[in-house]
Amino acid sequence: MISIMKFLSKINKGTYAGLFICFFFFIAYLTLSLIRHSHFLSGYDLAIVSQYTWEYSNFKNAISTISTYAFTPAFYDHIEFIYIFLSPFYWFFHDARILLVLQSLFVAVSGIPVFLLMKKYKINLLLSLALLISYFSFYGIQNAIWADVHSLVFAASFLAFFIYFLDKGYRWGTLLFFFLAITSKEDIAILTFLIAFSHFVFTRKKMDLVLMLVSLVYFYAAFFLWFPSLPLANRDIVKNGFLSNMNLLNFVNTGDKRQVILYSLSWYGFLPLLSPVFLLPFLGDLSHYFIFGEVAERAQSIFMHYRVTLSILLIWPTILAISKFRFLNKKILALYILFFAVWLTYLLHAPLTYLTKKWFWTEPAAVKNINNILRYLPVSAPVVSQNNITPHISERYSIFTLWPEKKTFVINSPCGKHTCDWFRWAGKPEYLIVDTSSDWDIRHFLANRPDFVAGLKNMETAGVIKKYKEEGNSVLYKIGKNPN
Repeated sequence: MISIMKFLSKINKGTYAGLFICFFFFIAYLTLSLIRHSHFLSGYDLAIVSQYTWEYSNFKNAISTISTYAFTPAFYDHIEFIYIFLSPFYWFFHDARILLVLQSLFVAVSGIPVFLLMKKYKINLLLSLALLISYFSFYGIQNAIWADVHSLVFAASFLAFFIYFLDKGYRWGTLLFFFLAITSKEDIAILTFLIAFSHFVFTRKKMDLVLMLVSLVYFYAAFFLWFPSLPLANRDIVKNGFLSNMNLLNFVNTGDKRQVILYSLSWYGFLPLLSPVFLLPFLGDLSHYFIFGEVAERAQSIFMHYRVTLSILLIWPTILAISKFRFLNKKILALYILFFAVWLTYLLHAPLTYLTKKWFWTEPAAVKNINNILRYLPVSAPVVSQNNITPHISERYSIFTLWPEKKTFVINSPCGKHTCDWFRWAGKPEYLIVDTSSDWDIRHFLANRPDFVAGLKNMETAGVIKKYKEEGNSVLYKIGKNPN
């Protein structure tokens, strides 16, 4: 107890202020995550990783029944060891919300090495606090928190510690967080290589070379040996060979890409440009999404979780630039930094602004009905469900996504036409659960609402499903036969 008190006595007011900022953003992001989930606005990505983590917690091989490629092992999609490491939490909390809590916590804790790095380089206290706020409020982190749970968010937190320990020269800390970062998601090896390379340019340390070599080997093993050997190797960037999809001219060829570059650099007042060598990881991060063109189009905008790593990759060169150009290390620069963080958050209507909106705090009317109908669903029964309901019941071995489609009928058409709205799913579920309320849209139905409702009616007419329990627009069906 005495040693703890002695340690606390050495913490100055500036450190407490930094820790308070970390805690503040933890609460803010946790609130965003939990309210979004409780209002049934989470979906596909959270459901998949929750099922994985729950299966790991039961010492089972993680098999996704929810994804587009149902019944495929987790490592067929991404190499993500992080969910194995997090699975013990499911021994105590059998709920996807524990992943939301952990994700917000990891983001908050990542601010500690950022603050310590600024302390090492003797950045002015007020400027350090402003930079910490800018780091946490970066649009990539905001959008990642709003986009369910992703291994990339955990990897970004590990990268913050990796950069700090690498810069400080602490070998074992560097190696630990290097390992945690690259095993969180396979493409992080690109970033660890470039971070080590940038550091090596100025330090010439042998360990940087080791980190670069291990990163290259890990990357090669993942993208040139593992993924091409899988049955799903005909999809995405692996389709015709990894390198054949690359085109360097794709780096700035769309408005979305140029927007990403502009918003990212302006978030830190364009100060990262003053440390060009340490911008290499930032450029490498964008390149591995941008240069594949249409193949990786989904990952090329300011939205989703793909920009979460940019905050740590940009604040590092920002800190080094301020340290190098001493005239920048002034209190007044704090206002400059905060201006961009606040203005761009407002301009982009980023998720932190939702905390000030009435609609965010207002529970959709359908939520009560869904929660009531879920009470009738047997705990371990195989079930197919609507996209935004799936994360709430994903801790089971057989849960499937309801995929809307069109089906052609030669005879006995349930809609009286040659082609009818219909659904498909994998496996052999016993129940179907949906809510057709107007509170939801195409993100939740995976179709427009009229087609979704028509598809259910057609399947009832064809005897595929039969109503079992009903609460308002929430319906639990029993499945009578395969829809295919």
